[in-house]
Amino acid sequence: MKRLLIFVFLIILIALAGCNNDSDKTGTSRKNDDNSMKEELSTKKDVPSSFSFTYKDQQFEVVYYYKNFLEYIEKAEKQPDKLNGLYIETIINPIADERGVRLSKGWGFGTPTQLEILEKYLQSLIDNQDTIHKLIVDSLKKSADKLQPGADKTIFVLPANPEDKDVMEGVEGVSASAWNENFISVQIAPPFFDENSLKQAVAHEYHHTVFFENNEMGNTLLEAVLIEGKADTFAKIIYPDIQMPWSNFSSAENESQTWKVLKENTSSLMPSIQDDFFLGNASKGIPEWANYKIGNKIMESFIEDYPSISIAEWTDMPANEILKKSNYAEKQ
Repeated sequence: MKRLLIFVFLIILIALAGCNNDSDKTGTSRKNDDNSMKEELSTKKDVPSSFSFTYKDQQFEVVYYYKNFLEYIEKAEKQPDKLNGLYIETIINPIADERGVRLSKGWGFGTPTQLEILEKYLQSLIDNQDTIHKLIVDSLKKSADKLQPGADKTIFVLPANPEDKDVMEGVEGVSASAWNENFISVQIAPPFFDENSLKQAVAHEYHHTVFFENNEMGNTLLEAVLIEGKADTFAKIIYPDIQMPWSNFSSAENESQTWKVLKENTSSLMPSIQDDFFLGNASKGIPEWANYKIGNKIMESFIEDYPSISIAEWTDMPANEILKKSNYAEKQ
Protein backbone atom coordinates (compact mmCIF):
# COMPACT_ATOMS: atom_id res chain seq x y z
CA MET A 1 0.00 0.00 0.00
CA LYS A 2 2.57 4.87 -1.26
CA ARG A 3 0.60 2.00 0.56
CA LEU A 4 -0.35 4.90 1.22
CA LEU A 5 1.96 5.00 0.04
CA ILE A 6 -0.79 3.57 0.52
CA PHE A 7 0.63 1.68 3.11
CA VAL A 8 0.44 0.06 0.52
CA PHE A 9 1.13 -1.74 0.63
CA LEU A 10 -1.14 -3.41 0.21
CA ILE A 11 -3.88 -4.03 0.00
CA ILE A 12 -2.88 -7.87 -1.42
CA LEU A 13 -4.60 -12.69 -3.20
CA ILE A 14 -5.18 -17.53 -3.69
CA ALA A 15 -4.50 -19.76 -6.67
CA LEU A 16 -5.67 -19.17 -10.20
CA ALA A 17 -6.84 -22.39 -11.79
CA GLY A 18 -4.05 -24.29 -13.42
CA CYS A 19 -1.25 -22.20 -11.87
CA ASN A 20 1.95 -23.88 -10.73
CA ASN A 21 2.51 -23.30 -7.00
CA ASP A 22 6.27 -23.96 -7.05
CA SER A 23 7.42 -20.55 -5.85
CA ASP A 24 10.50 -21.65 -3.96
CA LYS A 25 12.76 -21.96 -7.00
CA THR A 26 15.33 -19.22 -7.38
CA GLY A 27 17.63 -17.81 -10.01
CA THR A 28 17.26 -17.73 -13.79
CA SER A 29 17.91 -21.40 -14.49
CA ARG A 30 15.54 -23.14 -16.94
CA LYS A 31 14.01 -26.60 -16.76
CA ASN A 32 13.77 -28.75 -19.84
CA ASP A 33 9.99 -29.08 -19.61
CA ASP A 34 9.68 -25.29 -19.48
CA ASN A 35 11.87 -24.54 -22.47
CA SER A 36 8.89 -23.76 -24.68
CA MET A 37 7.27 -21.31 -22.24
CA LYS A 38 9.36 -18.33 -23.30
CA GLU A 39 8.50 -18.87 -26.96
CA GLU A 40 4.83 -19.44 -26.12
CA LEU A 41 4.58 -16.23 -24.15
CA SER A 42 6.58 -14.13 -26.58
CA THR A 43 4.64 -15.22 -29.63
CA LYS A 44 1.21 -15.24 -28.06
CA LYS A 45 -0.93 -12.97 -30.21
CA ASP A 46 -3.65 -12.32 -27.67
CA VAL A 47 -1.55 -10.98 -24.80
CA PRO A 48 -3.90 -8.41 -23.20
CA SER A 49 -2.86 -4.77 -23.33
CA SER A 50 -5.43 -2.13 -22.40
CA PHE A 51 -9.17 -1.61 -22.24
CA SER A 52 -11.00 1.70 -21.89
CA PHE A 53 -14.64 2.19 -21.00
CA THR A 54 -17.01 4.95 -19.98
CA TYR A 55 -19.37 4.48 -17.08
CA LYS A 56 -21.73 7.19 -15.86
CA ASP A 57 -19.86 9.71 -18.01
CA GLN A 58 -16.63 8.73 -16.23
CA GLN A 59 -13.57 7.47 -18.11
CA PHE A 60 -11.74 4.33 -16.94
CA GLU A 61 -8.75 2.53 -18.44
CA VAL A 62 -7.41 -0.86 -17.37
CA VAL A 63 -3.86 -1.51 -18.58
CA TYR A 64 -2.56 -5.08 -18.55
CA TYR A 65 1.15 -4.44 -18.31
CA TYR A 66 2.27 -7.87 -19.50
CA LYS A 67 4.17 -7.14 -22.72
CA ASN A 68 6.72 -5.03 -20.86
CA PHE A 69 7.39 -7.97 -18.56
CA LEU A 70 7.84 -10.27 -21.53
CA GLU A 71 10.35 -7.78 -22.90
CA TYR A 72 12.11 -7.67 -19.53
CA ILE A 73 12.37 -11.46 -19.37
CA GLU A 74 13.75 -11.64 -22.91
CA LYS A 75 16.41 -9.02 -22.18
CA ALA A 76 17.19 -10.45 -18.74
CA GLU A 77 17.94 -13.89 -20.13
CA LYS A 78 20.46 -12.37 -22.51
CA GLN A 79 22.01 -10.02 -19.92
CA PRO A 80 21.60 -11.73 -16.51
CA ASP A 81 24.22 -9.44 -14.98
CA LYS A 82 22.16 -6.30 -15.70
CA LEU A 83 18.78 -7.16 -14.16
CA ASN A 84 18.36 -3.99 -12.10
CA GLY A 85 19.05 -1.67 -15.00
CA LEU A 86 16.89 -3.66 -17.38
CA TYR A 87 13.98 -3.70 -14.93
CA ILE A 88 14.15 0.05 -14.37
CA GLU A 89 14.42 0.67 -18.12
CA THR A 90 11.67 -1.75 -19.16
CA ILE A 91 9.16 -1.71 -16.28
CA ILE A 92 9.71 1.18 -13.87
CA ASN A 93 10.58 4.14 -16.09
CA PRO A 94 7.76 3.75 -18.63
CA ILE A 95 5.15 3.85 -15.84
CA ALA A 96 6.92 6.52 -13.82
CA ASP A 97 7.39 8.80 -16.81
CA GLU A 98 3.80 8.42 -17.98
CA ARG A 99 2.11 8.56 -14.57
CA GLY A 100 4.46 10.81 -12.62
CA VAL A 101 4.96 8.36 -9.75
CA ARG A 102 8.13 6.95 -8.20
CA LEU A 103 7.48 3.23 -8.29
CA SER A 104 11.08 2.45 -7.42
CA LYS A 105 10.39 3.91 -3.98
CA GLY A 106 7.30 1.81 -3.37
CA TRP A 107 6.95 -1.66 -1.87
CA GLY A 108 6.59 -4.54 -4.31
CA PHE A 109 8.62 -3.05 -7.15
CA GLY A 110 11.95 -4.71 -6.51
CA THR A 111 13.74 -6.34 -9.42
CA PRO A 112 12.43 -9.86 -10.19
CA THR A 113 15.24 -12.38 -10.53
CA GLN A 114 13.22 -15.62 -10.58
CA LEU A 115 12.48 -15.42 -14.30
CA GLU A 116 11.06 -18.91 -14.66
CA ILE A 117 8.45 -18.28 -12.00
CA LEU A 118 7.72 -14.82 -13.37
CA GLU A 119 6.96 -16.43 -16.74
CA LYS A 120 4.55 -18.80 -15.05
CA TYR A 121 2.87 -15.89 -13.30
CA LEU A 122 2.42 -14.13 -16.63
CA GLN A 123 1.07 -17.24 -18.35
CA SER A 124 -1.45 -17.77 -15.56
CA LEU A 125 -2.61 -14.15 -15.72
CA ILE A 126 -3.01 -14.39 -19.51
CA ASP A 127 -4.87 -17.69 -19.25
CA ASN A 128 -7.25 -16.21 -16.67
CA GLN A 129 -7.66 -12.86 -18.38
CA ASP A 130 -11.44 -13.03 -18.75
CA THR A 131 -11.97 -13.66 -15.04
CA ILE A 132 -9.51 -11.00 -13.91
CA HIS A 133 -10.92 -8.42 -16.31
CA LYS A 134 -14.52 -9.04 -15.26
CA LEU A 135 -13.66 -8.78 -11.57
CA ILE A 136 -11.84 -5.47 -12.02
CA VAL A 137 -14.46 -3.84 -14.24
CA ASP A 138 -17.34 -5.01 -12.02
CA SER A 139 -15.63 -3.67 -8.92
CA LEU A 140 -14.95 -0.31 -10.57
CA LYS A 141 -18.57 0.01 -11.66
CA LYS A 142 -19.93 -0.97 -8.24
CA SER A 143 -17.55 1.54 -6.66
CA ALA A 144 -18.66 4.32 -9.01
CA ASP A 145 -22.29 3.49 -8.21
CA LYS A 146 -21.59 4.28 -4.55
CA LEU A 147 -19.12 7.16 -4.95
CA GLN A 148 -18.96 9.01 -8.24
CA PRO A 149 -15.41 10.04 -9.16
CA GLY A 150 -14.39 13.27 -10.81
CA ALA A 151 -10.95 12.46 -12.21
CA ASP A 152 -10.28 9.76 -14.80
CA LYS A 153 -8.99 6.48 -13.39
CA THR A 154 -6.27 4.23 -14.80
CA ILE A 155 -5.56 0.80 -13.31
CA PHE A 156 -2.31 -0.99 -14.16
CA VAL A 157 -2.34 -4.77 -13.66
CA LEU A 158 1.06 -6.44 -13.19
CA PRO A 159 2.42 -9.79 -12.05
CA ALA A 160 3.77 -9.68 -8.53
CA ASN A 161 7.45 -10.20 -7.91
CA PRO A 162 7.95 -13.93 -7.10
CA GLU A 163 10.45 -12.91 -4.41
CA ASP A 164 7.54 -11.38 -2.49
CA LYS A 165 5.68 -14.68 -2.24
CA ASP A 166 5.59 -14.84 1.57
CA VAL A 167 3.98 -11.43 1.86
CA MET A 168 1.66 -12.07 -1.08
CA GLU A 169 0.47 -15.33 0.45
CA GLY A 170 -0.27 -13.56 3.72
CA VAL A 171 -2.38 -10.93 1.98
CA GLU A 172 -4.06 -13.45 -0.30
CA GLY A 173 -2.30 -12.75 -3.55
CA VAL A 174 -3.15 -9.15 -4.45
CA SER A 175 -1.19 -6.02 -3.61
CA ALA A 176 -2.79 -2.78 -4.72
CA SER A 177 -1.77 0.85 -4.32
CA ALA A 178 -3.39 4.18 -5.15
CA TRP A 179 -0.59 6.56 -6.10
CA ASN A 180 -2.72 9.63 -6.73
CA GLU A 181 -6.26 10.55 -7.79
CA ASN A 182 -5.78 8.99 -11.25
CA PHE A 183 -3.55 5.95 -10.92
CA ILE A 184 -3.90 2.54 -9.23
CA SER A 185 -1.46 -0.36 -9.54
CA VAL A 186 -2.58 -3.94 -8.90
CA GLN A 187 -0.04 -6.74 -8.56
CA ILE A 188 -1.24 -10.34 -8.62
CA ALA A 189 0.55 -13.48 -7.44
CA PRO A 190 -1.39 -16.31 -9.14
CA PRO A 191 -0.43 -19.10 -6.70
CA PHE A 192 -2.28 -17.30 -3.89
CA PHE A 193 -5.04 -15.59 -5.87
CA ASP A 194 -8.55 -15.26 -4.48
CA GLU A 195 -11.27 -13.52 -6.46
CA ASN A 196 -12.67 -11.80 -3.36
CA SER A 197 -9.31 -10.22 -2.64
CA LEU A 198 -9.14 -8.64 -6.08
CA LYS A 199 -12.66 -7.26 -5.82
CA GLN A 200 -11.98 -5.82 -2.37
CA ALA A 201 -8.61 -4.38 -3.35
CA VAL A 202 -9.99 -2.54 -6.39
CA ALA A 203 -12.84 -1.03 -4.35
CA HIS A 204 -10.47 -0.07 -1.53
CA GLU A 205 -7.98 1.66 -3.81
CA TYR A 206 -10.76 3.29 -5.82
CA HIS A 207 -11.89 5.01 -2.62
CA HIS A 208 -8.36 6.25 -2.03
CA THR A 209 -8.25 7.85 -5.48
CA VAL A 210 -11.54 9.67 -4.91
CA PHE A 211 -10.28 10.79 -1.50
CA PHE A 212 -7.16 12.19 -3.16
CA GLU A 213 -9.29 14.26 -5.54
CA ASN A 214 -10.19 16.66 -2.71
CA ASN A 215 -7.78 15.85 0.12
CA GLU A 216 -4.12 15.54 0.96
CA MET A 217 -2.95 12.24 2.34
CA GLY A 218 -2.17 13.70 5.74
CA ASN A 219 0.84 12.99 7.93
CA THR A 220 -0.40 12.15 11.41
CA LEU A 221 -0.93 8.65 12.75
CA LEU A 222 -4.68 9.25 13.09
CA GLU A 223 -4.92 10.45 9.49
CA ALA A 224 -3.02 7.38 8.30
CA VAL A 225 -5.34 5.14 10.30
CA LEU A 226 -8.57 6.76 9.10
CA ILE A 227 -7.61 6.86 5.42
CA GLU A 228 -7.35 3.06 5.54
CA GLY A 229 -10.44 2.70 7.73
CA LYS A 230 -12.49 4.77 5.29
CA ALA A 231 -11.33 2.76 2.27
CA ASP A 232 -11.94 -0.58 3.97
CA THR A 233 -15.37 0.56 5.13
CA PHE A 234 -16.22 1.62 1.59
CA ALA A 235 -15.16 -1.78 0.24
CA LYS A 236 -17.26 -3.55 2.90
CA ILE A 237 -20.32 -1.51 1.93
CA ILE A 238 -19.92 -2.85 -1.62
CA TYR A 239 -18.88 -6.37 -0.61
CA PRO A 240 -20.33 -6.97 2.89
CA ASP A 241 -19.59 -10.70 2.83
CA ILE A 242 -15.86 -10.33 2.17
CA GLN A 243 -13.62 -10.44 5.23
CA MET A 244 -9.93 -9.78 4.74
CA PRO A 245 -7.16 -10.85 7.16
CA TRP A 246 -6.70 -7.25 8.29
CA SER A 247 -10.40 -6.52 8.88
CA ASN A 248 -10.72 -7.40 12.57
CA PHE A 249 -8.72 -7.76 15.77
CA SER A 250 -8.08 -11.27 17.00
CA SER A 251 -9.03 -10.30 20.56
CA ALA A 252 -10.50 -7.49 22.64
CA GLU A 253 -7.10 -7.17 24.32
CA ASN A 254 -5.42 -6.47 20.97
CA GLU A 255 -7.97 -3.78 20.21
CA SER A 256 -7.69 -2.19 23.65
CA GLN A 257 -3.90 -2.03 23.51
CA THR A 258 -3.92 -0.66 19.96
CA TRP A 259 -6.38 2.05 20.98
CA LYS A 260 -4.21 2.94 23.98
CA VAL A 261 -1.19 3.54 21.75
CA LEU A 262 -3.23 5.41 19.14
CA LYS A 263 -4.84 7.65 21.76
CA GLU A 264 -1.40 8.66 23.03
CA ASN A 265 -0.05 9.29 19.50
CA THR A 266 -2.94 10.61 17.38
CA SER A 267 -0.91 13.61 16.19
CA SER A 268 2.40 11.76 15.88
CA LEU A 269 4.39 12.35 12.70
CA MET A 270 7.00 9.71 13.52
CA PRO A 271 7.43 7.12 10.74
CA SER A 272 8.44 4.52 13.33
CA ILE A 273 5.05 4.76 15.06
CA GLN A 274 3.21 4.49 11.77
CA ASP A 275 5.34 1.48 10.85
CA ASP A 276 4.33 -0.13 14.15
CA PHE A 277 0.70 0.22 13.16
CA PHE A 278 1.29 -1.41 9.79
CA LEU A 279 3.96 -4.02 10.54
CA GLY A 280 2.99 -4.68 14.16
CA ASN A 281 5.07 -4.34 17.33
CA ALA A 282 4.77 -7.19 19.82
CA SER A 283 6.59 -5.25 22.56
CA LYS A 284 3.84 -2.62 22.45
CA GLY A 285 1.02 -5.11 21.98
CA ILE A 286 0.24 -3.80 18.50
CA PRO A 287 -0.77 -6.48 15.96
CA GLU A 288 0.12 -6.49 12.28
CA TRP A 289 -2.15 -4.27 10.15
CA ALA A 290 -3.37 -2.43 13.24
CA ASN A 291 -3.95 0.70 11.16
CA TYR A 292 -6.59 -1.08 9.10
CA LYS A 293 -8.13 -2.84 12.10
CA ILE A 294 -8.50 0.18 14.36
CA GLY A 295 -9.52 2.33 11.40
CA ASN A 296 -12.31 -0.13 10.65
CA LYS A 297 -13.49 -0.07 14.27
CA ILE A 298 -13.60 3.73 14.42
CA MET A 299 -15.53 3.89 11.15
CA GLU A 300 -17.97 1.19 12.32
CA SER A 301 -18.66 3.26 15.41
CA PHE A 302 -19.02 6.44 13.37
CA ILE A 303 -21.52 4.94 10.91
CA GLU A 304 -23.49 3.37 13.75
CA ASP A 305 -23.97 6.83 15.29
CA TYR A 306 -24.34 8.77 12.01
CA PRO A 307 -25.93 6.43 9.44
CA SER A 308 -27.44 9.33 7.48
CA ILE A 309 -24.08 10.92 6.62
CA SER A 310 -23.29 10.01 3.01
CA ILE A 311 -20.19 8.22 1.79
CA ALA A 312 -19.11 11.34 -0.07
CA GLU A 313 -19.44 13.41 3.10
CA TRP A 314 -17.45 11.13 5.37
CA THR A 315 -14.85 10.54 2.65
CA ASP A 316 -13.87 14.21 2.89
CA MET A 317 -14.47 14.57 6.65
CA PRO A 318 -11.27 15.30 8.65
CA ALA A 319 -9.88 12.43 10.70
CA ASN A 320 -10.22 14.30 14.01
CA GLU A 321 -13.89 14.95 13.31
CA ILE A 322 -14.52 11.32 12.42
CA LEU A 323 -12.92 10.16 15.67
CA LYS A 324 -14.86 12.68 17.75
CA LYS A 325 -18.22 11.92 16.15
CA SER A 326 -17.64 8.18 16.37
CA ASN A 327 -17.58 8.25 20.17
CA TYR A 328 -15.14 5.37 19.85
CA ALA A 329 -13.12 6.56 22.85
CA GLU A 330 -16.20 6.51 25.10
CA LYS A 331 -17.06 2.98 24.01
CA GLN A 332 -13.71 1.56 25.09
